[in-house]
Amino acid sequence: MATGVIASLIAVLALAFAEGMARFYPARNTWWRLRRMHGRRAVRAMRERFEALAAHRLFRILAIVLLGVAIGWIASASLLDKRWYEVVLDVLPSAFIGVALLRLPSIVQAMATRMRAYEREAGEDPDKELPGLEDDEGPSALAL
Repeated sequence: MATGVIASLIAVLALAFAEGMARFYPARNTWWRLRRMHGRRAVRAMRERFEALAAHRLFRILAIVLLGVAIGWIASASLLDKRWYEVVLDVLPSAFIGVALLRLPSIVQAMATRMRAYEREAGEDPDKELPGLEDDEGPSALAL
């Protein structure tokens, strides 16, 4: 029973971490530091990956699978020789993780929107292709 409580607390911390990422990452200084260290292309590619990740349905599917597992776990409470509230306490972390999975696309989209706004503030058009290297140039073309 104590492990269910500890797992629930860790799941709540994971949900709070994800919500904090939605509100604060990347901060303006962090975005500038990433851009300075890795370049405009890498930061733009990161934003585009975030936008692509937000469009996936994978998180919803994982949350549905987790819900099915939780329902199966609760339904088998009589076979587990546990009281119903002990089983619910064991399943409670899954509920928090399920909520985090359902919130993840909007969290990642919020981070991408913030990065898009920083690009506009830097004087770039986020929807326009960066000038410079073409598809057949650069480090990937040098690979043997």
